[in-house]
Amino acid sequence: MSEQLIIRLGSRAEQPLTWLVWASHNNEVIASGELANVEQLADLATRVGQRQVVALVPASDVVLKQVALPTKPNRQVLQALPYMLEEEQAEDIEQLFIALGDVLVNDGQYSQQVAICQRHRLEQWLDWLQQAGFKVIRLLPDALLLPEQELPACIQLQEQWLVKQEPWQIAAVEQSWWQDYLQLAQLPKLTSYSPWPAENSYPHQLAQPELPLALLAAQLANTQFNLLQAEYKPKRQANTQFSVWRNSAILAVACIGLYLVQLGVTNLQLARQHQQLQQQSISVYKQAFPNESVVNLSLQLQRKLGQVDAGTDFNFLTLLDALQQQLATVPDVSLENLRFDSKLSELRFQAKAGSFQSFEQLKNKLEQAGFSVNQGTLSNDGDKVQGSVAMRGKA
Repeated sequence: MSEQLIIRLGSRAEQPLTWLVWASHNNEVIASGELANVEQLADLATRVGQRQVVALVPASDVVLKQVALPTKPNRQVLQALPYMLEEEQAEDIEQLFIALGDVLVNDGQYSQQVAICQRHRLEQWLDWLQQAGFKVIRLLPDALLLPEQELPACIQLQEQWLVKQEPWQIAAVEQSWWQDYLQLAQLPKLTSYSPWPAENSYPHQLAQPELPLALLAAQLANTQFNLLQAEYKPKRQANTQFSVWRNSAILAVACIGLYLVQLGVTNLQLARQHQQLQQQSISVYKQAFPNESVVNLSLQLQRKLGQVDAGTDFNFLTLLDALQQQLATVPDVSLENLRFDSKLSELRFQAKAGSFQSFEQLKNKLEQAGFSVNQGTLSNDGDKVQGSVAMRGKA
């Protein structure tokens, strides 16, 4: 799947979270937003649907180190890593989780990249996401994804500055400490992907400003590191074919019963949806022809379509008729307003829906019907999703 949901978690449950739906095949932001705290994760799961989830965690909660090894790494050497690090840690080594990065060789000397974080914090992050219904495939510190083209590099994310000094050396600095940190760290000239504070005179160069999560998401393909290792490694989906066949008889009986119940409910819902769509279609027709009363919508549309100039295949009425037909198949989408550009033969409309998938479904159906569709940016509006769509006939 080329679309991923990127969620940047906080250190504490009450801290705000940022999220972004990222299309890796064309490096495009599909949707983005911010949550007040982890309690809103379940609502996000309902809105964005089933996508691969990559969780970013604060760099301040993960320590990256490069450990010199006495010999080429093998199973025994790697098992001894916690004891090599024990004296450097303020906490009991048993309370820490050590994830392995790359093995480096320099002049015959081997070294192992490691990432260290508290076990209870790692389990807390996973619990937040799993309780909301997300299946996490990767988890890594946010600052690790800063681009390596011009290091050291930095970007501001919420109330922190993320810094990447070397490929395996990162930091997260509170905004109020930023200037003091730079004076103490004495870093070379920084490359900043965020606007630079006017009061800070530290040497820097500005790169093209980027949405922080979009910049980090674009670097996911450049690193294979994942904090989810050992007992935290994502489990592959088990082969359920045997249990499916074993339970097929029970499922068949249950499905028949559910089908009979659902049939009655569906018929009632369809009748209500038909009435709503009829009212919506009449409203759209009145916007296009305000001086006409609606007696028989279908007959009036046919007459209008019969008056269409034969040289214009995709004028307003043609587009309107096609939109009406496709809206009937996606009842979750409701029109707010629409506008027709006669020069471009383009119908533009604002709409609301219950989820991002409803917009995608409408877009796909219009394209399958032979229309060119350009979907604008989607955004949350309370418990709804709103956005703009432009459709025109293909050349």
